[in-house]
Amino acid sequence: MSQSNRGAAQVSLMWVIAFAVIMLMSLGFAFLQNSERAKLQGRLDTAVSNEKVAKDELSTLKQTRSEEFLSIGWSDEGGSTISMEALAAAKQEYITRLGLDGTNITTMSDLAAPVFAKYDELVGQRDALQTEVNQLRNDLDARNTASATALNEKDSTIDGLRRDMEDQANTKDSQIVDIERTRDALRDQLRERESEITTLNSLIDQQARDAASQLAILSQRNDILSSRLNSVARRADTADGSVLAVNDDLGRAWIDRGSKDRITVGMTFEVRNANTNAVKGKLRITSVEEGRAEANVLSQVDQYDPVRPDDVILNAVYDPSRTPVAALLGNGFGKYNANDMRSMLQEAGIEVREGVSSETDFLLLGTPFFDEETGDMINWDSNDSHKAATSLSVSVIPMRDWSQWLGL
Repeated sequence: MSQSNRGAAQVSLMWVIAFAVIMLMSLGFAFLQNSERAKLQGRLDTAVSNEKVAKDELSTLKQTRSEEFLSIGWSDEGGSTISMEALAAAKQEYITRLGLDGTNITTMSDLAAPVFAKYDELVGQRDALQTEVNQLRNDLDARNTASATALNEKDSTIDGLRRDMEDQANTKDSQIVDIERTRDALRDQLRERESEITTLNSLIDQQARDAASQLAILSQRNDILSSRLNSVARRADTADGSVLAVNDDLGRAWIDRGSKDRITVGMTFEVRNANTNAVKGKLRITSVEEGRAEANVLSQVDQYDPVRPDDVILNAVYDPSRTPVAALLGNGFGKYNANDMRSMLQEAGIEVREGVSSETDFLLLGTPFFDEETGDMINWDSNDSHKAATSLSVSVIPMRDWSQWLGL
């Protein structure tokens, strides 16, 4: 019995010891777990703290990157990313607008050197333009100064002219008074002349009646002479004189016709070879003596066959053997009227008659006639004098020819 109790007690003690050992082991494990948990908690706290610091650093870094992106450009509104498409487009725009060679430009940093070079070029151009602008401004200032000086001079000139005009006006007033006095005297003379004209008109009427009677007689005689002259041959194309001497160095020549032969200054002669009748040149009379005349050599056909002594001279409207007869046809004759032409032709030894007859040698044409209604030029062929000249074989000479031959 005692052995059974003792055995039971030993079993109980063993359970107690086992339980105690278990408790001690549990406490040890619990202590170890608490220590490990404390370590883990410390690590966790450290990790949380490090996480917070990292987040702060990350936030600061993001802010810095955002500011950098914003300062660089080509980013979104928040500055979180950079658009590569916008960056490539900007790079291409730089290349295109600045005219750069894009062969070696791959990044934005590659743009620096060519952009700076282009900038320096543009700055140089700007400085040159600025220099030119400054020069233009200086020129403008100088011109403004000159303009102001010219205006002052103009004002002084105008003032002087005004004073001269006032003086002339005063002078004109006194002249007007003198002219009015002269006018009154001329009116008195006019009255006297009108009385004389009345007397002369009476005399002229009587003379006209006498002239009409004589004209009838002369007309009959003229008809008889005209019929006789119709059979007379016209002047042939013969020489009007010859060349006496020539000075090739001076371009002068002398002919054997002078004032007694009705040679006048300005007349033009054609020079021909006396043997072959070949045209050699032209002469224009510059001075006239009684038996000879001096002329300029206007032209020579052949420099190796110049005008020489014994060459003959010819003028289409000049005839030393007789007084040529000319008729005038035209509405004026350049700067001359019909009366002026008659006077100048008479001085050249040419008689001017009205109308064309068998005695007429030349018909000199002037300014053409024009139709008053249409303003069209009237052909010479429709004029009676031109028709008569054609039928009678009269030489019709246009203005450019007779003005040259006569030296008018």
